Amino acid sequence: MSGVDFPTTPELQELEDRLRHIIETILELAIGIHDYESVSHSKDAVVARVNLLTAQLSTLDEASKRTISDVLVPREIIQYIEDGRNPKVYTREFVELLSKQNQFVNGKMHAMRDFRDELAEQIKQTYPELTKEVDLAIENTGPSFPKVKVDEPDEPSDLKTE
Repeated sequence: MSGVDFPTTPELQELEDRLRHIIETILELAIGIHDYESVSHSKDAVVARVNLLTAQLSTLDEASKRTISDVLVPREIIQYIEDGRNPKVYTREFVELLSKQNQFVNGKMHAMRDFRDELAEQIKQTYPELTKEVDLAIENTGPSFPKVKVDEPDEPSDLKTE
C-alpha cells in the first residue's frame, strides 16, 4: 500500500468550517468594497476584513498541511476542475482506459500461452526425446488456459439458392 492515511471526519469537518468562515469573510469584504465610496468608516472595515482573510487563509494552509499533506492529486484532475469539468468524469475515463488495456494485455497473454502450448505440442510430436524438457518448460512458464471447444460442422453445409 502507499501508506497514506486519509484524514478522519473531524479533521475534514474542521477544514470545511474554516472554508465556510473564509467564504463569509470574502462576502463581507465584497460588501465593504461595494460600500467603500459611500461610507466613511468603510476603509477601516475593508482593511480589517483583508487582515482577517489573510489570517484565515494562513491558518487554513497550516491546517491543510497537517491534515492532507500526503494526499497527491493528479495534475489532470486539477485541470479537469479548472476547466469546469467533473473530476468523476476523469475517474470514470481512467477506469475505462485501464479496463481496455487490461483486456488487451490479457488477450496477448492468452495468445502467447496458446502459442506456447501449440509449439510445445509440435516439438513433442517432432522430437519425442525432448518431451521431458518441453514439459518442464511449460511447467516453469505457468499454467495453460483451459481449451475452449468450438463446435464446427464436419462438412460445410451447401446453401441452395433457387
